[in-house]
Amino acid sequence: MVEAARLQGLLGPEDEDIGSVQRGEAAAASAEADTLPTLHLADLVSDGNGEVVLFNDSGLRALVVATDAPVVAEGHVGRHVTAAGDDVSGFHYLTFESGLTLYYQHGLEVIVRSEPA
Repeated sequence: MVEAARLQGLLGPEDEDIGSVQRGEAAAASAEADTLPTLHLADLVSDGNGEVVLFNDSGLRALVVATDAPVVAEGHVGRHVTAAGDDVSGFHYLTFESGLTLYYQHGLEVIVRSEPA
């Protein structure tokens, strides 16, 4: 949890209440995120409804999405078919302030990393 918050820019160096073990874990997670495949949100092409679907055919465990747009909603989809005709029922989603919604399959961890504008 601390690692994800740090990677998402929610915690900074001023957060001194994090123990040394957690700081070490956060540093390791940050280093690991630097080696993960990275997609830039601005490079993704959405359908007519502003939706993008990530199919994890490669079996990736995690991937980084770099953006300066904050996440405004996230969750799990019930039943939904995108404008492009992709059935994303049961997928997870992230909606960004830009209006783009990113759907991804269970088993893939999507780490949102702040990218300077």
